[in-house]
Amino acid sequence: MTKLSKYIVFYGFAKLTKKVVRKQSIVIQFANTTNLNERQMRYINQKMHIAYKRYQTIEEAQFAKQNNRSWTKWEYFVDEKRWKGNLDLVLEHNFLADQYNVSLKERQEIRAILEKEYYKFYGLKKKEKGQLSLIFN
Repeated sequence: MTKLSKYIVFYGFAKLTKKVVRKQSIVIQFANTTNLNERQMRYINQKMHIAYKRYQTIEEAQFAKQNNRSWTKWEYFVDEKRWKGNLDLVLEHNFLADQYNVSLKERQEIRAILEKEYYKFYGLKKKEKGQLSLIFN
C-alpha cells in the first residue's frame, strides 16, 4: 500500500466556460496546496470537467512542496500529431506515466472512467475496432 498525501490530483477534460469546450484533450491537474478553498474548487470546476479524483503519493507531493504555484497541469491533446487522434494511445501513455505512483487497479479504473467520460463529454460515439489482419482459410 502506497502512502498518500493530502494533495489532490484531478483527471478530466478542459473547457473554457460552462458551455464552450476547447480542443479534445485529457487534463491532469495536480493541486500543489492541501487546503483547497471554495474559490479554488470553483476555479478547477470552471476550467475542467472532473472525471476522477485521487490523492497524490508522498513522492508526487515532494514536487508540490517545492513549487510556488497552486496548480500543475498536464494536458494531452488527442488530435496532436503524436497521438494521431487515437484516444487509446493517450490513455495508454497516461497509464504508463502513473505506473510508479498509482496501483494497477486504480490505473485501470482511471483509464476506464476517462474513456467512458471522454465519449460522453465530447458527444462522440466509440469507434468500432476493425480487423487488424487478414485471415485466409
